[in-house]
Amino acid sequence: MKLMKKALVLLAVLALAAAALPALAMDKFEADLKVEEARISFLQFMQSPDANTAKWLLKRCQAVALFPGMVKAGFVIGGKYGTGVILKRQANGSWSPPAFFIIGGASVGFQIGAESMDLFMVIMTDKGLHAVLKNQAKFGVDASIAAGPVGRNAEASIAGLSTKADLYSYSRAKGAFAGATLSGAGIEFDKATAQAYYGKPVTVQAVFGAKVTAPAGAQKLMKELEKYGK
Repeated sequence: MKLMKKALVLLAVLALAAAALPALAMDKFEADLKVEEARISFLQFMQSPDANTAKWLLKRCQAVALFPGMVKAGFVIGGKYGTGVILKRQANGSWSPPAFFIIGGASVGFQIGAESMDLFMVIMTDKGLHAVLKNQAKFGVDASIAAGPVGRNAEASIAGLSTKADLYSYSRAKGAFAGATLSGAGIEFDKATAQAYYGKPVTVQAVFGAKVTAPAGAQKLMKELEKYGK
């Protein structure tokens, strides 16, 4: 009986800790580091020998999401949590500054044996983009998401898709490049970190509309996306 009570208390503490995660906003320095991590992660994805299909999707997508260093917690309750950025393609082919987001969910598929991974998503449709813009979205409910096809022959990989998804997701852990399972995961705009990064309160719409000034680190990431996304 005592053991059961202790277990219930532990579960309650873990639940409260998980609920508090979105409140742990980054300061300006941490946000700068996250953007640089996202840039490095993006380059590693693009330089993978199996990333031809991901590159094909990148050239045709509406937005890109990068969540470097996403972690897995497996003590008593399994959970996955990460912070990252989403950038929207502009009409002229350039990219918006980064908007900060939090992603989490017990259904996020980690590669076997990995305790952390980098996550890369391409948002292909208006529905997928609108799900992100609504601030709180659940993949598989507000927008369909599928593990991104992997292969060096992009045309064959795309032709082999049985269904078209609003988003495709990829993961990179221990150097391995693979599609990622994210159905059921939730995503939410991190307005506190965005405010710290841009020095004022901002909305997702303002960032995606390039109505904020992009810091130097953000400009480096935007240029890499423009280079690979042409």
